[in-house]
Parts: sequence; structure tokens; C-alpha cells
Amino acid sequence: MTDRLHKPGAPRRCVRLSAALAAICFSAAAGAIEYQVHGYAAQGFVLSSDNDFFGDSTEGSFDYYEAGINAAVQLGPQLLFSAQGAVRDAGISDDGTVRIDYALADYRLVADESIQAGLRAGKVKNALGFYNETRDVVFTRPSILLPTVYSDNQNQRSLIFTSPGAQMYAGLVTGAHEWSFTGTLNAERDVRKSDERLLVMLSAPFDLRIGDSWNVQLMDSIDGGRWQLAYSHFSGQFRLKTAPEISLAGRFDVDLDVFSARYNAERFTVTAEYVVIGNEILLTFGGIPVVRTDVRADSGYLQAEYRVDPRWSVMARMDSFYRDRNDRNGRRFAAANPGADRRSQVSHDFTVGINWRPDEHWGVWAEHHWINGTATLQSLENPPPVREQRWRMFMLMAGYKF
Repeated sequence: MTDRLHKPGAPRRCVRLSAALAAICFSAAAGAIEYQVHGYAAQGFVLSSDNDFFGDSTEGSFDYYEAGINAAVQLGPQLLFSAQGAVRDAGISDDGTVRIDYALADYRLVADESIQAGLRAGKVKNALGFYNETRDVVFTRPSILLPTVYSDNQNQRSLIFTSPGAQMYAGLVTGAHEWSFTGTLNAERDVRKSDERLLVMLSAPFDLRIGDSWNVQLMDSIDGGRWQLAYSHFSGQFRLKTAPEISLAGRFDVDLDVFSARYNAERFTVTAEYVVIGNEILLTFGGIPVVRTDVRADSGYLQAEYRVDPRWSVMARMDSFYRDRNDRNGRRFAAANPGADRRSQVSHDFTVGINWRPDEHWGVWAEHHWINGTATLQSLENPPPVREQRWRMFMLMAGYKF
């Protein structure tokens, strides 16, 4: 986002882009308080062969947009308040309702040239991999669609992007190394009804909550950011309840370990990330265990970005996802579930993309995906058995920010 500080009383413009959102700027007078206001809006288009992604994309879908407005208020040198309201529509994966993306207070405890530390509280961003904290704005992503490490189409954005809780952060400079640490403890919270249907397929009424969750990240930025290495961990527990007369309950433990590496040169950047996802499921009926599974999924990608000039850049990425890292081709899954499609357990995605930014406010992105496997598809958009193993997808997005 553009990094401009405004004094109160400055006029604000209204910006409207496509059908995404009317982002309204405002003016205020509040003594000597300094603040920033930014906004963004982007409209996407998806065209795919055989399988639907973010809407009815086999016919061409405009059912993909995102927009938001955010503000930060600085109250003295140590205390900062910031918040963002946003909407996002992405086919069945997101419903376009207005929400508070984040809203937090940031208190800086220590700040000098070699060390910094502070606390945040509220609805905070979770540090996970390189892109989770900046996934909300297309201008700060490497592509329209994030790698499968971030599960853009599996409705995990609203679950892991931000969470209510408390966060501690610290940074330390030692020679050529800039170390940073972020640790977050998230409070128990409800899962939105629009999200429940994508996570649990159950005909009876139920309620789904996320128990106390936590995440940590340790990052080392070497030689002014030429090399970046990071490890991130997320742990959370979903709890499912039904009415007493149904007596069905469930517990789903989820753990993510993300290993990240990046090399930055003047004209190009190479990024690689790998995640191991632990899924432990326990279902009980009348207090008696009926299902108990422990499956580890994994995903990884290798991505190269090249900056042709200040306005143009290109990107290429190899990306793979496996629902069970011990069943790479899905054959054991198909054998244990007669009639199931083994291709639903695997996805390989080769992507090429291009980005044009004519000025600091506008951007246009285009990318093409060649995909083998259907693990990244939403079943509600693609009811079985009508799925093709090998398919293609073209994505286009235009965005504006201020």
C-alpha cells in the first residue's frame, strides 16, 4: 500500500472499482493525532476447462472480487491502532459479506537500531509462511492465486489469516542477520456458517468452533534481505457439536509446519515453501468413538519472479499438493473407499503469469494454470463424479489502491 501519513482534516476521495466495493475515504479532526487511510479493490475473471473454480468458470466467471479499506492511527511513538474492513467473493469459497479483517492495538515496548519488541492485541494477523499476512491485497501477493500452501480455494483464508488474540513480536540485528520472532495465542471462536458447509458435510444441524489455537514464526533475513529463511507453526482444534438427540460430536486437531526460503536479487526472486499438515480426527456417537484417523498432508512449491522493468514482471511456479503424504497417487485411498476418485487426493499445478503496473495506483495481472489432479477443487462447485484429471485455468485481475 502507499505509505503516506496524513494530518487530520485532509480531504478523502471516494473510489469505486467494478462491482467489488465502494471504498469511501473520510476526513477528521483530532488534535495532533497522525493517521493513514488506504483502500483497494480488485475484480477478477476465471475461465477454466472441465472443472469449476471460483464460480461457474467453465463458462467464464466474474464471481471473484476483493476490496477493503484500512486505517492506522498513531497515538504517540509507542501506540498504534489499525483496522481493516473488507469484502471478498470467490465462488463457493467466500460469500462476499462485509467483515472486519483485522482490528488491533500495537504497543511498542522497545525500539532502537538493533532491537525491537512489542505486543499486539485484538484481531491480529497470523504470521505463517511468507504471504499469509499480506494475502488480503493482490498488490502484495506474488500472483492472483496463492500457492496451495495457503489453501486459497479450501476456505482457510478466514480461518488462518487473522484471529482474535494476543501477539508478541521481537526483532534483533546481529551482524548480517536480522532475526524476527512472532508468537500468537488465539482465543476460542465460532466458525462462520458460510464456512462450516465447506469444512464439514453433515445433513444434521451442527455447530463448529475453533478451540484455543496458537502460532509462531522465526525468520532470519540475511545480508539486507538477500536471503530469507523462516519456520512457521500453527496449531488449532476444531470442535463439532450436534443436538443432544443426535449425540454426534467431533474433534479435529490441525497442525501446520511451514518451511520457507527465498533469494532476492536486483531483478529476480526465487521462493520455495513446504508445509506438512497434520489432521487428527475423532468422531463420537453417544460418547463412543466411531471414527479415528490421523493423516498427514503436504504441499510445496518453487517459484521464480523476474522484474523486467519497474512496470512489468513475470512469474513461473511449480506447485504440488497431496492430501496424504504416504499415498502420493491416491491408490490406497481409492482401495479403502470403493467408488471414490483417487485423483481427488492429488494436485500438480504449473503456473505462468505476468503483471503490469502502469503507476502506483493501478495493476493488472494475468496467469495461466496447467493442472493435473482435482485436490484443490471445491466439491460443492464440482459435485462428483464430473471431474477431469487434467485441466487448465486462465485468471485475470485488475486492481486499484490508494
